[in-house]
Amino acid sequence: MKILSLILLTAIMAAGCSKMKDRDTVRADGVLATLDDETGPYNVFTTQTPSSTDTDGPYELGMKFQSSQSGTITQIRYYKYSGENGAHTGRLWSAAGTQLTSVTFTGETASGWQTATLSTPYAISANTTYVVTVNSNARYGATTGGLATAVTNGPLSTIVGSNGVYGTTLGAFPTSSYNNSNYFRDITFVGTGTGDVTAPTTPTSVASSDITGYGVDLSWTASTDNVNVTGYNVYNDTVLIASVTGAWANLYGLTPATAYSIKVKAKDAAGNLSAASTALSVTTGAASSGLRGWQIDNTNSGLSGVGVNKNSLPLHSGPIAAGSTISMKKLVDPNLSAGNIIIDRCWIVTTGSGSWAVGSDNGAILIKDSRIEGTGTRGKYFTAPYQAPTNKAVTILRTEITDQGGGFLLNGASLVRNCYIHDLPGYGNPATDTGNHVDGGTRRSGIAQLNVIDNQIDIRSAGSNGSSAFFIQPLWGFIDNILLRGNLFGGGGYTVYAENHSGNTYGSHLYADNNRFYTGPGYGYAGTPSGPGFGVWTNNYVNNPANADNKGTAISNP
Repeated sequence: MKILSLILLTAIMAAGCSKMKDRDTVRADGVLATLDDETGPYNVFTTQTPSSTDTDGPYELGMKFQSSQSGTITQIRYYKYSGENGAHTGRLWSAAGTQLTSVTFTGETASGWQTATLSTPYAISANTTYVVTVNSNARYGATTGGLATAVTNGPLSTIVGSNGVYGTTLGAFPTSSYNNSNYFRDITFVGTGTGDVTAPTTPTSVASSDITGYGVDLSWTASTDNVNVTGYNVYNDTVLIASVTGAWANLYGLTPATAYSIKVKAKDAAGNLSAASTALSVTTGAASSGLRGWQIDNTNSGLSGVGVNKNSLPLHSGPIAAGSTISMKKLVDPNLSAGNIIIDRCWIVTTGSGSWAVGSDNGAILIKDSRIEGTGTRGKYFTAPYQAPTNKAVTILRTEITDQGGGFLLNGASLVRNCYIHDLPGYGNPATDTGNHVDGGTRRSGIAQLNVIDNQIDIRSAGSNGSSAFFIQPLWGFIDNILLRGNLFGGGGYTVYAENHSGNTYGSHLYADNNRFYTGPGYGYAGTPSGPGFGVWTNNYVNNPANADNKGTAISNP
């Protein structure tokens, strides 16, 4: 039985790469939620999607869940990969294996979330375990270990322990489980309003900064709740445009020269939402506004860019608690696992030869206007900031990264913008020293949206040890959904490179737009010897500062 023996990755994937929305939340019908329907239906899974796919089976695949309040199941849904075929039936079962109701899917699309509405909503009881299943015929997606801890949205929660169930007989109650794999079977639930009904306090002091043509950075004063604040929704007037866990949002994918009315609401685990904050008017700049990667250096990225002398910063000692903002400090190998942490104008020193974890199970991580400095560790990609675990977003803004084995390794939802990544050491003979190579930025697995925007990533100092300024290599699982825009890339055998690897593949949602490349690459500016290549390759040029917008010779899609 081959049920996806892969590392744990709970991913976030944009509904379509052309939208490039950061951390959107959608209703079961695929429409963005609004202020008018927030008390409406809940799904267990909101922004999560599978980390990989497989073609064995067929199977009956399912998930155990509970609701903290009574209500009705109105729909059954499942996540579909391209290549899956045949008829699909959704079934709701009791924990003992009695089939309670079923529905046949019609009008399915080629991929993505599929939804079937029950002819009669099925009433369920509070705090009672149920199982939802949908058969797979040829292909299915999963995240190994994705249900090892509870996934909660509003009153809904998955069951911990032997969850993610499968069976080899279609239409029969599945009882087997493999490594708590999430097979992305889900329901739509409408509650009766019992349980915790106290909403969080309203967010205040919403402020904007770093407004460009396509994005804006937002911050606000955190809300409080009688139980716990679990996150925030950000709206353009009544339309939800982002759902985040920290008291900040770094929006990207907005429309240039457009007025937005930004409102923020806090939410708790029971699904209660606060009143909307006072509206903040924001108008994005022209499409050309904001600094591009060929304008980024250590004068506008890192500590020098914000007027901080790194050697004058006091040392921060002790653990970093959830919800902390650490400013104007020196940190040595900081532990960010508590989540919902902001690192602001700090000098971060990494001393190890292994990975430095910037991910968290507990909340998003934001590093901005800082310097991440290694100790000259020999070149290897995993000595870079490494997003592990991957189920909460990581954002790195206006930060200088240097003297490490690599620039960054981000496999979950993440944004790297206006960073200066340079002088990454490469030692030894790459022909004989296994694994000794340098990546400016890389992804090794994952389909959550990774936005790499307006950075200078230069690994020319690594010489022949330089692998790629940006390397797409599915070493640990399927890769998709990467945007490279407005960057200046330099160094490497191929400066930007994508390949299938170790039996794993990458998808077609790779976008490279308006990037510049230093001259003198080892083999070429870009290479895609296997896989589908770049789905979009537009306006990419050799860097020539003598020309307008640094446009030199056009580089064709590899």
